[in-house]
Amino acid sequence: MQHDNRSTIQQDKPWIQQDKPWIRGVNLGGWLVLERFITPYFFAITDCTLRGDFTFHPDQIDAPPSTSSNYQLVDETSTCQPVSPYPVEEWTLLQAFVDSSSSTADPKKLAKEYMRVHWDNFVTREDITRLKNEGHVTHVRVPLGHWIMGDIKEGEPWVDGGWEFFERLVGWCREEGIEIWPDIHTAPGSQNGFDNSGLLLDNPTCDGWDGVDGDDASSSNSDVVLSTNVKRSLKAVQDITAAIAEGNMTDVVTGFGILNEPFLDCDIRVLKEFDNQAFAIARQNLGEDAAIYIPDMFDSKKWNGWWTDAEDHSNTFLDSHYYHVFAEKPRGLSPRQHIAYVCQHNLESTVACCYEDDEKTVPSQGISRIIGEWSASFDTLVVDKLNVVMAGIAADGTAPEFHRKITRKRKAFLRNFVEAQMVTYEAAGTGVSSGWFYWNFKMEGGAFAEWDFLRGLKERWIPAIPDADTSSVDLYGTCYDIIFKTSDDESIVHEFPDPSSLDPNNWQGVAIDDDVVVSHGQSLVKGRPGDHDGFGYFGLILLAILSICYFVFRKKPRKQSYIEVQNIAV
Repeated sequence: MQHDNRSTIQQDKPWIQQDKPWIRGVNLGGWLVLERFITPYFFAITDCTLRGDFTFHPDQIDAPPSTSSNYQLVDETSTCQPVSPYPVEEWTLLQAFVDSSSSTADPKKLAKEYMRVHWDNFVTREDITRLKNEGHVTHVRVPLGHWIMGDIKEGEPWVDGGWEFFERLVGWCREEGIEIWPDIHTAPGSQNGFDNSGLLLDNPTCDGWDGVDGDDASSSNSDVVLSTNVKRSLKAVQDITAAIAEGNMTDVVTGFGILNEPFLDCDIRVLKEFDNQAFAIARQNLGEDAAIYIPDMFDSKKWNGWWTDAEDHSNTFLDSHYYHVFAEKPRGLSPRQHIAYVCQHNLESTVACCYEDDEKTVPSQGISRIIGEWSASFDTLVVDKLNVVMAGIAADGTAPEFHRKITRKRKAFLRNFVEAQMVTYEAAGTGVSSGWFYWNFKMEGGAFAEWDFLRGLKERWIPAIPDADTSSVDLYGTCYDIIFKTSDDESIVHEFPDPSSLDPNNWQGVAIDDDVVVSHGQSLVKGRPGDHDGFGYFGLILLAILSICYFVFRKKPRKQSYIEVQNIAV
């Protein structure tokens, strides 16, 4: 069993100074690169859709305004038939138009008209105002398709046209004082086989992107052979960053991600050569001060000693994405175990990079850390629940759980889960991380409500982000503190799907053998770190009694706040 490893994590170093404001942002996912679990109704197309007769569901998140001449609700008496099976990602959505024999119009033109409905309505001016005024976000990350500037080969169903909406977003964010860090989210051939690459494959792999053939030649700067698809990705970096510069957007677009989530079977030599060339292109076009972030291949430890030059590689970031829902063992954890897993496993991954020395005592003066994706979802596997959602739409036109409500107890846990992640991903005591981006800014319906930042703000299970100069640990306490203010009521955990129905050899499976996680945090009771050293069970019980007495005997009762309720949950 892995024992408590707090001593291996560099914390509370007096020489660590956070001399830059924290980056706290959200992803505008599902917009310029679509993902079905974010907007399921948009993927629920019919044969009428493919003929240009666009209809929309009540409360569809990317439908035109009801006052628009283009707004037409689905008619229950309609003879339109669902396309079976529904598209699974952007490739199959657009391919459905190309393959349709019922369309009398140019199928790509029709597909572009359908996409424009989504691009125009999914992200609104009101959303950006709320993110700034209610959420206090400093940045937004915007996933872009590699085809957005028109690099579309024969036989590829992609359509361009989204760039004008990105330009509109830049104007909105300029008015609100929000910075934009776009990333190239997809790659020709798919860099991971996931739907978020634009093309879902049978199995996760990087081979469609980095695999070479006889026509490929080595890079001019090394003996590493770059595939045609890798070279197309470099062209996308060139075209997009040049358009940003030429459009005078660099006052708002202050950072850039060169590729999202290449799978762990990528040839690391190819990826590093791509990183070096893409870095040079982006810095040349966006300026020497532009922040550049690169993917970690799902293992941040691989990148120690990489991009450490204080001058050449300043303001660069290794990007990691953390979720608890893509393997069964984390989904089955209790509430306190989820927090402990953040405190132990996620923190260890965060501080595994980036340092100047092998002892991991001196943070790199070049590349540092950013957590580009995380969410409050903890017990539901997206793809399996999405199958239920899409089947429900096909059956009766309504997405299951669309109006799902989150219970008070579950909200209390979500608040702690979110705060623990904010604290952990900033890793304020180490000097290796600069902040994070939540996934996602909003979602359609209630099946995936825990991914919805704006809903979380409204329902107060996501707190307003701290001031950019204040670390989350100063506001919410340490991650270990949060463990002990979390009720371990397992009735709020609704693991989906049933674990007995799953293949245990999930590629993202992890062994959970950390003492702090296994013990639900109880291994910390004797000699807890920080102010709680030696506190023990007696202290916890005494704290609970005193808290209860305070609420019972105070003279002027007032409405309890969210934090007060959580503080007496022991």
